[in-house]
Amino acid sequence: MKLKSLVLAAALLPAFGSAFADDQTHNIVLDGGPYHWSTGLSTTHEIGDFTDTWTFTYSGAPGLATGFFGNIFNGVSDIDFTSATLNGTDLLTYNVPLLSGSLFAAEPVSGVLTLIVSGTTTGGVASYGGTLDITSAVPEPSTYGMLLGGMGILAFLARRRKS
Repeated sequence: MKLKSLVLAAALLPAFGSAFADDQTHNIVLDGGPYHWSTGLSTTHEIGDFTDTWTFTYSGAPGLATGFFGNIFNGVSDIDFTSATLNGTDLLTYNVPLLSGSLFAAEPVSGVLTLIVSGTTTGGVASYGGTLDITSAVPEPSTYGMLLGGMGILAFLARRRKS
């Protein structure tokens, strides 16, 4: 009896379909510079689990990354995010009625950025999108004034010492 049940279950398994991984890799060069870079991101997934790896390149100047990605439930299909990391740092993801995603601000970065997003698509084809902005420190004009003033004082002291 058990053998008949196992054979029947194995025969019916393909009829029910199964979830599959819909993993994607995206490589993006950010626009902008020398102190601000920005880009948009978007992708679409079939039903099932996925892990997307987004690689962003820019000049590599140290800066702060700010951005978000999200999905809005359209009444049929939806994405629930299970995890997200930016250069290995965990990002908070949320899944509330009608909306899911992540929002991050002032994450320190330099060089190549890697955003890894994992989730599950239900109900049909669904997509998510967002933005990523990187801003590096811009010296204030007063900083240059202090630098020049300090160099002037050092030059004056060095000249005075030689006398």
